[in-house]
Amino acid sequence: MLPKALKGFSSYREWLESLEEFRGRLVFARTIPKAPPKPAPYRGSFAGVLEALGLVPFAHQKRALEVLEEGKNLVMAYSTAAGKSLVFQAPVLKAALEGETSLLLFPTKALAHDQLRRLKAMAQALGLSGVFPYDGDTQSGERRKAREEGLVLLSNPDMLHFGLLPRHGEWASFLSRLRYLVLDELHAYRGVFGTHVSLVLFRLLRLARHYGANPQVIAASATIKNPKEHAEALTGLPFVELKAEVARSERELLVLLPKPLDQKGERRRSPLLEAAYLARALADEGLKGLVFANSRKSAELIARYAAHPGVRPYRAGYTAKERRRLEEALKRGEVRVLVSTSALELGVDIGELDAVALVGYPGSVAAFWQRAGRAGRGERRALVVFIPREDPLDEYFLHRPELLLKSPPEEAIADPKNPVLCPLHLHAAAYEMPLRREEVLCQEALTELKEKEGRLYTQKRRPHREITLRGLGATFTLRGPEGEVLGYLDERQAYWEAHPGAIYLHQGESYLVRNVDLKRREVWLLPALEDYYTEPRAESDLEVLSGEPVGHGVYVGRVVLRERVVGYVKKRFFTGSVLEEVPLLMPEIAFPTEALWFHPPEVVPPHQIPGGIHALEHAMIGLLPLFVLAERQDIGGLSYPFYPRPLPSGGGPTVFIYDGYPGGVGYARAAARRFPEWLRATLELLKACPCEEGCPRCILSPKCGNGNQYLDKKAALLLCANLVLSLPPRVVH
Repeated sequence: MLPKALKGFSSYREWLESLEEFRGRLVFARTIPKAPPKPAPYRGSFAGVLEALGLVPFAHQKRALEVLEEGKNLVMAYSTAAGKSLVFQAPVLKAALEGETSLLLFPTKALAHDQLRRLKAMAQALGLSGVFPYDGDTQSGERRKAREEGLVLLSNPDMLHFGLLPRHGEWASFLSRLRYLVLDELHAYRGVFGTHVSLVLFRLLRLARHYGANPQVIAASATIKNPKEHAEALTGLPFVELKAEVARSERELLVLLPKPLDQKGERRRSPLLEAAYLARALADEGLKGLVFANSRKSAELIARYAAHPGVRPYRAGYTAKERRRLEEALKRGEVRVLVSTSALELGVDIGELDAVALVGYPGSVAAFWQRAGRAGRGERRALVVFIPREDPLDEYFLHRPELLLKSPPEEAIADPKNPVLCPLHLHAAAYEMPLRREEVLCQEALTELKEKEGRLYTQKRRPHREITLRGLGATFTLRGPEGEVLGYLDERQAYWEAHPGAIYLHQGESYLVRNVDLKRREVWLLPALEDYYTEPRAESDLEVLSGEPVGHGVYVGRVVLRERVVGYVKKRFFTGSVLEEVPLLMPEIAFPTEALWFHPPEVVPPHQIPGGIHALEHAMIGLLPLFVLAERQDIGGLSYPFYPRPLPSGGGPTVFIYDGYPGGVGYARAAARRFPEWLRATLELLKACPCEEGCPRCILSPKCGNGNQYLDKKAALLLCANLVLSLPPRVVH
């Protein structure tokens, strides 16, 4: 059943084909059948709460509740809209009725507040109070009541780290009665953020045990390959894993090829423009939808290009008040389409949606279906449109769209023994309560902590302030013309996106960066009338500290990365043509991390080696998220025609691919394990791309610090083919 607005059409595809703007460019279509859940009678220990609320669980929810009755830790890897929340709501409310407490952690404040409304309504129906938020937006009076009267606390890892754990004595009553710890959207805790969260949870659980509690953990995740292993890595506890795929309505998956601009189809119209036309078409028909972009700038540009009052941008970096206002406007229908980054990928309730468009592959099959699942939560058929960008991953799936339906989800990675982050958190843990030696997760911390009477102490006065859970370095505040706060950026984002002279896009408006105050961590913005946007240029260097072979000629080791923004380019809106290149010098960012590296064979003339290895590096990084659950921006690369320092692997041309965060989070090591299949996929991509000299669909990178200069596709193809020849034969099962 289609929405009433599309009366007279039998499918979304038919509707879009009727519009001249999209006719003849829908290159793939599949209808995904619904798989509705089935109710199941339940008579377990949580039945009283469910009956009082008038709720009957489905079969997959019943099985999860039975696991919890057995006292086991549970991780649910259920599809979107499968009803994961009910599985933790019923136990949490039952515990509250019995005077026990629960802590519910969400990766974002928006999710916590969304769940808060539902839990408060449920608690009120049971005659309960004591459900409180505890985050950066909570006023001091409400925080005091949460400490004194709270039975159910909804928070996030950041507030747990900064607000609760350092002052755990004030929370002794709450912690001593802690019955449940709920980790919602578990898959969001991966990479550097996941590593931080695992260490925050280590600190929380040791304090809970100190006060006499042993909380049961309930984790809910989107579909990932390793939910049990990931939950255990984050908490250090054993888990029971349950999986279920539920779809309440049909979904129509379409692939929209951007309009060709030449006869060969080598040049295509910007996918941002395609998304803007689609957003406008949805809004004109009165359909409600989300358009997902993979960067803040893309989200702002799509909304700007749509030029429609019913289409608005939405992303992290906006104030909480702005985001709530946009969410409510979409629910009420005042806004028809929100153009979002991953900020709306998670399960915030924004009402029933008719359509989701994905501008570019989001980096993983798991994220693709998490975003797609935001539509189709009611009875009506929903639309999912994939618009490929000019990007290696997008090109890969454009020619193999059936893999979007068949590919298994990827593994999530977090590393609580990260040698940079782990010592920082152990100082915080020792500040909270002196450590026993067996509690030290990484040996790097032992040299810094002081031992006295068998316990380890920190001499740092405020160790918590040295830790930023999200991003890299200190947070910069964005201030508008009147000094008002417009949003926030981490240090790396500030240097790359909000340097002096940058055009910063916010709520569809252009701002010129007037000044960057490094001491006060503030970026001052002025309204801009310019008809261009800016892209940074950067220089990077990498120093190898140690390395070991891992097979197939690949090495993995510790490195130090140094990078600095050295200029920026002005580009015209819509066309992307370069107007001017401006030199600039921002402070250097340097940090230790992990990298893999290898030496391509010298099978091309010396003058082609620099361009060949640079192009090969770009193509491989573009495809890496096929094999490791990493965001594209979390990975970096460098190529050297001749590495200038001694290497344990010898000399010659060298390609490095590294984790883009301090200490590394396991991406390079995981990638090294998948090197043969990763290299073969790269060769397939280079062969299949129809361009001759290289294009964004194979070797051009939006992250390239020197603007994609000095690239040689033919040399890259030859280097890659010879590397593949050196691999052992592929095993076919």
